[in-house]
Amino acid sequence: MILQTGKKGFTLMELLVVIGIIIVIAATVVTVLPGLREKTQRKATKAFINRLEMALEQYYNDNRSYPSTGVTNLLTALQPSDPSDSTVKLYAKHYIEFNDSEVNGNDIVDYWGNPFVYESSPPNHNKTTYNLYSTGPDGITSSSPDDGGDADDINNWSR
Repeated sequence: MILQTGKKGFTLMELLVVIGIIIVIAATVVTVLPGLREKTQRKATKAFINRLEMALEQYYNDNRSYPSTGVTNLLTALQPSDPSDSTVKLYAKHYIEFNDSEVNGNDIVDYWGNPFVYESSPPNHNKTTYNLYSTGPDGITSSSPDDGGDADDINNWSR
């Protein structure tokens, strides 16, 4: 018998260790990704609410009132449509520029595609003069934001 040395290759044990490490890494990534995506969407929605609030405050400074209740009214007030429209003045100011993903028809939508809820001068609310909130990933909320809203709602009054 001739014993050959210097043969190149991996042993079965080395291959099993590498495969085990790959499986552990893959399992970690698979369990983290869904939560990471929702966390990113929540942060993006909070940032979008902050942008809307800044635009609302600029609108208030110019007009001494907030836009009337309703997301369509909010959209029209903050980003007036074509000046050739007879309902919009030629000097109408744009307070915010919406991306295509932020508007669906006449609704301002969050990062889950659900329309925002906007109410000016809400009753029994002591922190702000308007309610602005996203219904979150499930798209539903309680009957009134004064009740605290749904657990996954993202709003402008609980910060």
